[in-house]
Amino acid sequence: MKIVVGLASVLLATTALNAHALVAGAWSVIVPGDVPIKIALVDPHPRSLAGDARRLANAVNHERAKHGLPALRRDATLDRVAYAKAVDMAARGYFGHTDPNGVTFSDRMQAWHLNVYATENIAFDASERGAQTAFVQSPDHYASQIDPRVQKVGVAVVTVGKGQTFYVEDFSG
Repeated sequence: MKIVVGLASVLLATTALNAHALVAGAWSVIVPGDVPIKIALVDPHPRSLAGDARRLANAVNHERAKHGLPALRRDATLDRVAYAKAVDMAARGYFGHTDPNGVTFSDRMQAWHLNVYATENIAFDASERGAQTAFVQSPDHYASQIDPRVQKVGVAVVTVGKGQTFYVEDFSG
C-alpha cells in the first residue's frame, strides 16, 4: 500500500478495507503505508460547502447512470460520517484515511455502528470539479463510485480557504 502526494490532486480510496492511492499531477513523492500526510493550512477554521457536496453526489450518480446503475441515495448518517472525517482532517491539518492517532476507516465505521460493506474516497483539491475528475481518472476511486453493491452515499466538502478543500465520499451497501 502506498500514499502518493502530488501538485494537482491528492486522492486516496479504501475499497473494503484495503487502501489504494493515485495522484493527478506533474510530480509525486511516495510515502510508505497508510500514514497521514501533514498539511500546512491557510485557515484553521473549517467551513462546510454543502453546495459542492450536493454537486459531488450528483456527479457520482451521473457516472452511475452511464453504466445503467441506480442512483445512490444520500444517507444522513453517512453524510455525518463523511463530514466528521473532513472536519477532522481540516481541523488537525492532515490528509489520510488513518488519522494521526492511528484510527482507521474501519475503526470509524465500527464507531458509527456501520458494520456493512463500505468504501471511502477522499481528496484534497481546489475545486469539486477537480476532485471529481481525479476520482473518475483513478480506477480504484471510480470503482467505488460505480460499485453495484453500494446503495447509499454520504458526501462532505469542507474548506479551510484558498483552494484547500477536503472532499469525502463514504459509500455503503
